[in-house]
Amino acid sequence: MAYFFATADDLLPVLLGIEARRKLSYTLMDHYGEPTAPSFSSVADLPTLSARTPTDTGSTGHAYLVTEAGSPISFRRLTPYLGKSRWAVDQLENPDSTVFKHGGFYSPTILLSGEVRTAATSKLATSIQRSFDTAIRKEFSRIQAFYVGKQAELLLDSGHRLTASAQSPAEYDLRR
Repeated sequence: MAYFFATADDLLPVLLGIEARRKLSYTLMDHYGEPTAPSFSSVADLPTLSARTPTDTGSTGHAYLVTEAGSPISFRRLTPYLGKSRWAVDQLENPDSTVFKHGGFYSPTILLSGEVRTAATSKLATSIQRSFDTAIRKEFSRIQAFYVGKQAELLLDSGHRLTASAQSPAEYDLRR
């Protein structure tokens, strides 16, 4: 499991390095009205990577189920809501996966944390997770409990807030 602060420019070269060694697929985790979801073959194609985060907390922002390329995605049928069918993309039905939440900018001065983690214990899930952990640890600096990308570190040094939640008091932000 790796918790990090990173801009899109911090993440792209690190994750593209992983993709040079193994083919991955990123499927947007959400609830859907039919058993289909957008999947992307590269982190460079993720439409949310450079976008402002939709929530004020990194852990509830955009999340992607990361699997080996070509692996089928299983959808979990949910209880209908307001009479409409719903399906979820998550690890419950996809044990050979890990979850990537990239965090990002909540505002021009607040960078939310991201994480890569898996609840699965399969060899494939563990291997994917290890690829992410190794690459992030190799390329990012360790500050307190987080790995911090080079641009995120410059933001920290210039007074930006690096935090898990924009609503959290500033005293809980990442500090040197």
